[in-house]
Amino acid sequence: MYKIIGLGEATKEVIAAFDKYPEYKTYHLDESDLGKYSSMQEYEENFPVSRIRKILKTVTKNCEALFVVQGGDPIVGASLRVLEILKRASVSILYLSPDVTILNQEEKERAGFSSSAFQDIVRSGELEKIYMVDLEIMESIVGEVSLRDYDRITAENIVGTFAMLNYFDHTDPIKTTKSKLPEAVRIGTFGILSEAGEEILFYDLQQIKDREYCYGIPEDEVSGGTFLKTAKRRIKESLAKSRCCFSIYAIRSEKSQGYVKAYTDICQSAF
Repeated sequence: MYKIIGLGEATKEVIAAFDKYPEYKTYHLDESDLGKYSSMQEYEENFPVSRIRKILKTVTKNCEALFVVQGGDPIVGASLRVLEILKRASVSILYLSPDVTILNQEEKERAGFSSSAFQDIVRSGELEKIYMVDLEIMESIVGEVSLRDYDRITAENIVGTFAMLNYFDHTDPIKTTKSKLPEAVRIGTFGILSEAGEEILFYDLQQIKDREYCYGIPEDEVSGGTFLKTAKRRIKESLAKSRCCFSIYAIRSEKSQGYVKAYTDICQSAF
């Protein structure tokens, strides 16, 4: 079972969205577990190791785990201590980049520091990958929704897309040209393909080196060749920008679905 560990109040809706999927086991660490402090340094220095080890005791060596964190809040200072406990598992990070227009200067500095630190750790090979999501970009994707529902709907969009791509990663494709990424290519994002084939990434990833296009097609359309032609056309269009591959999967759905993952080996600027 895939383990999802969220840190801080800002990840609560994301963890709640993952809870709707039976294949995920979730954990949410907040002030009730870590204490309430005003700085990242205090969260690191006062980290309750024994308590958090007990909470995360089922995240074992053979687990796949996703650590979810949003930049800007002081509680992010506990991240490295949490990751130290999780290191026995195969861990990736889902980093939620906050909307900088609503951050004060101190929050911007914390977000910039944490974003750089997480990317450096991943590039060193200590963790598997980091998937970056820009919450300002998500606002334009979600569109006009009520303020009361905004955080929930944003989280459901992020988690629904991640969950589908993760499902594909653990399912045999009908057809694929996928190969192993270069060792250093560990910084990424993901997104969707519109009905017109437009690539909509959840983060403005710079200097993309690799793209993977994932197509889910209804089981009754598997025998047709339309999607193979579509995938090949997409690859040809994108080869000038980066290395590309595609995978096609059968899904239980009335409509076809398109997704994309993008990767680079270049650290991204926080702002």
